[in-house]
Amino acid sequence: MAIDFGRMIQGVATGAMGQYNAEVAAKDKIKGNIIERAGLNFYENTLPKFQKTEKNRKAAYDKLSSIYSPEVAEFFGEQGLITGDGNDFDVISKQIKDRGIDKDYIKNYVKQQGSSYNQRYEARVKDIQEQEAFVMGNLEKNQFGSMTAKLLVGQDKDTATDTTAASTMSTETQAPETETITTEGTMVPGTPIKTMDTTEEFPVDATKITGDFDKAFPLERNKLELSVPEIQKLYTDSDKSFDNNIVKKYGSNLEQIPDNSPYLKGYDPKEHGPDRKEYAIKMYRQSYMADIIDEYKKQVSGSQIPTNYNIPEGTKVSDIVIQSREKIAEIENNATISEDQKEIYIEKLKSDVNGSLLSLGIEPSKFGF
Repeated sequence: MAIDFGRMIQGVATGAMGQYNAEVAAKDKIKGNIIERAGLNFYENTLPKFQKTEKNRKAAYDKLSSIYSPEVAEFFGEQGLITGDGNDFDVISKQIKDRGIDKDYIKNYVKQQGSSYNQRYEARVKDIQEQEAFVMGNLEKNQFGSMTAKLLVGQDKDTATDTTAASTMSTETQAPETETITTEGTMVPGTPIKTMDTTEEFPVDATKITGDFDKAFPLERNKLELSVPEIQKLYTDSDKSFDNNIVKKYGSNLEQIPDNSPYLKGYDPKEHGPDRKEYAIKMYRQSYMADIIDEYKKQVSGSQIPTNYNIPEGTKVSDIVIQSREKIAEIENNATISEDQKEIYIEKLKSDVNGSLLSLGIEPSKFGF
């Protein structure tokens, strides 16, 4: 009997095709399940989480704005510290408790950043809409990729913070703004001659405001702070001084505080107890430490000229230039400073000014530095 090779090949081919179709169908089914689950994950997890986070974020922002100020709310929003986890207001309030609020610093920082809550919100909405369009597009095309896989297993893009959202906003290039300032001329020493007024054009730029938390919300402290060891030393020194100068000693065992001692003024045995020395030494310590601190303040706040000119954050170019010129003139006209010392001070000032101007992309020589 002759072998029908044609029929055999046809049978093999038919079986292979059937197996191929079954494999394709199985893959299509898996693919369809993945895409379906990705879509379900988006609508059941990603989108509700986004909505809840935005609701919490808006509530915290509004409360901060109402209780502190809109600028304070913007400050924390700009820095991505309003996360929408539901605890934002309590966490931030705890952070700034017992601190001052530098409104000018915060206002200038917010102005420098140039965005707003609504802009950042719109950027976040755009991001979630793009995720939704991606999922819906894959459902319609029956396709999936790496993003769909991430959505499937719940590893979707993190909900954008204010800072990440702000970074996605497009900005239009604008011509640099300038301001024209006229500086009044000065009298030439020893003559009736006055120099001409000077009119200059300055870029409307300012040194960068970093948004430093401690600058925005400074701790309310005394101007002079002493460390624990320094306080302990003052106590020890005051006690020694008290024993040497106030206590009258009679022999090796008898000590007495004179009745007319100013450090017994106000002493009442019924109120303060029978130990006159304990009361007197407390009064002496207060006086002693106050005298030391006052003397220290006088030394620090004397007519010394600082060797470091810190230019505050957010200082405009015009203020840097004009105020530095005035400071240089003040140093040059100070008769109590030697010429060598003047040169050191002025060179240091110019160095600080040059650094600030260069950081803003401005050539210092343009303004004489």
